[in-house]
Amino acid sequence: MSKLVVIVQCDTVCQDCVGMPCTNAFYNREGTFKDYPEDTQYVAFTCGGCCGIGLARKLENLTHKLKRFNIAKEDVVIHLASCIVSDNYHNPPCPHKDYLKAIIERKGFQYKIGTYVSKAATAKREAGIYKEWDE
Repeated sequence: MSKLVVIVQCDTVCQDCVGMPCTNAFYNREGTFKDYPEDTQYVAFTCGGCCGIGLARKLENLTHKLKRFNIAKEDVVIHLASCIVSDNYHNPPCPHKDYLKAIIERKGFQYKIGTYVSKAATAKREAGIYKEWDE
């Protein structure tokens, strides 16, 4: 059972995106968040900037905080935000997304792909303008 969802957002995208669509999707249990229990907590932070090596430090800090709050790593699911893993109006998928996945796995966390997907992005994907997600 997941006690904590962590959303990792693109550092560059966060310069103009406050993350409200991802947050809203989590609280409304939409899309990739639909199966989480109501008591699951949520936190968001960025990848740390290109190339993503800052994520390793953030996950190390998270590991220490989990001990303090008595949450096991197995009860944490990290979501790579849609701004990292998919074509969207901000930018194409992150060229470092596989590196980010490797960091997450190396730090002993499980991950999922995606957060919020807009209707406009879905329509562009269906029209062939945006590529399908590469998981």
